[in-house]
Amino acid sequence: MKGSIATRQKCGVCGGKLVHDERRHGCFCLEHTQVGATKFIVRFPGAIFANHASYESAAQHLNYLRHEKGVRQERFNPEDYKTEKPNSFGALAPKYLRRKKDRSSYKDIARMINRAVAFFGPTNVREINGADIEDYLYSIPDITEKTRFNHCSQLSDFWKWCLARGNIITLAEMPIFPKIDFELGWRNYTDWDTQNKVIEALEEHPNPKVAFGCDMLRTYTAIRPTDLRRLTEDSLGDDGWLTIKNPTKLKNKFKRIHLHPDHIEEWKRLQELYPAHPDMPFFRHAAGNALAKPDSLFGIRYLAKMWKNAAESVGLFGVSLYPGTKHTTATETAKLLGRETAKKASGLSNPAFNRYCDVEDDSAYQTVATIRAKMHGEVLSLKRKKG
Repeated sequence: MKGSIATRQKCGVCGGKLVHDERRHGCFCLEHTQVGATKFIVRFPGAIFANHASYESAAQHLNYLRHEKGVRQERFNPEDYKTEKPNSFGALAPKYLRRKKDRSSYKDIARMINRAVAFFGPTNVREINGADIEDYLYSIPDITEKTRFNHCSQLSDFWKWCLARGNIITLAEMPIFPKIDFELGWRNYTDWDTQNKVIEALEEHPNPKVAFGCDMLRTYTAIRPTDLRRLTEDSLGDDGWLTIKNPTKLKNKFKRIHLHPDHIEEWKRLQELYPAHPDMPFFRHAAGNALAKPDSLFGIRYLAKMWKNAAESVGLFGVSLYPGTKHTTATETAKLLGRETAKKASGLSNPAFNRYCDVEDDSAYQTVATIRAKMHGEVLSLKRKKG
C-alpha cells in the first residue's frame, strides 16, 4: 500500500533504527523489541510529509491519505495535503492579488479578498462549498445587498482563477455561488447652472488641470474619470482628436474623442505652462502640492476628492464626480436635444442610460400631436343619440 510511517528516533540501547511494526502499532528496535518510538513521521507519494506526536494520529493520517487517493484517483492533488496548505484560501489569496495589482480597482479587490481570508483562512478551496460562501457573505455586517453582490462576484472571480490554474480544483469542484438580488438606487445629479458653479470653484485650485479635467468629464460624457489618467502629453493629435489607449472597460483598444476648439486651446496652453516629455501623463501634480510629488500622476480618486470639496463649497451635497459630470450632462442634453442624441453621446449602455437619464421619453406624444394636427380637419363631430 502507498505511504509509510517512520521515525527519526534511534534505539536508546544500541543506537539502531526503529522500524515500523503495524501489528504492534508503533516503531520498534529489531534487537531490543521493548524500545519504541514516541514521535512519528508520515510519508506519502507526492512529497507529502507530516510529523505526529502519537502513532494513532500518524495511522489516522496515513489511512486518510490512502482513502483520498483511492477515491479521487487521478484528481488526487498532493498539494492539498501538505502541512503548509498551499491550496488553502489563505495561501492562494496573495498569489491572486498579485495578478490583480495593475487593476484600478485593486484596493477594493484586496479589501474584499483579505476579508474573506480572515474567514476561510487555512481551509482548502476545494473543501469550501456554496453554503460556506453564503454563510460568509451574510456574516458581513452593515452592508447593502449591492456590496454583498460585489463580494460574491469577487469570490467567483477568485475561484475561476483557481480553476484556470489547472492544479487546484476541477470544474466539478467549483462551488455554486449564491444568487444575491439587489436593485440599484437612483443616483443624485444636478443641473448645468450648479455644475458651472462647481467648475468655477475648482478653478481656484492652484493646479488648473483639476478644473480642466472635470470640465472635460462633464463635456465629453463618453470619457470616464480613469480614462483621464491614461492620457499623456502626446494624446492630442494635430487633427484635434484625443486618443485614449486602453480606456476603462476596453482592453487592448483605444477611444477617440474630437475635442472642442476651447479644449484644444486650453490643452496647448497647459502644455506651455507645464512643459514635459511626450510620454508623461498629462494629468499630473504640479510643484507646490506638498502632499504629492511633482509630476506624479493624479491618484485614482484625486479628482473625485477635489470635486467633492468644490461642490460642498457651493452648497451641493451628495452629488459625487461621476453623477455630477456625466449623468448631469446626459440628462441636460436629453432635455435640450432629445434622448437619442444624448444616449449616443453618453457612452452609457441602454440600461445605464435609462437609469441615469431622468427625462421622460416624449416621442409618443410628439407622434400623436403630429397625427392629430394632420387629421384635425377631417374629424367629424359624433352625434349622440337622443335618449
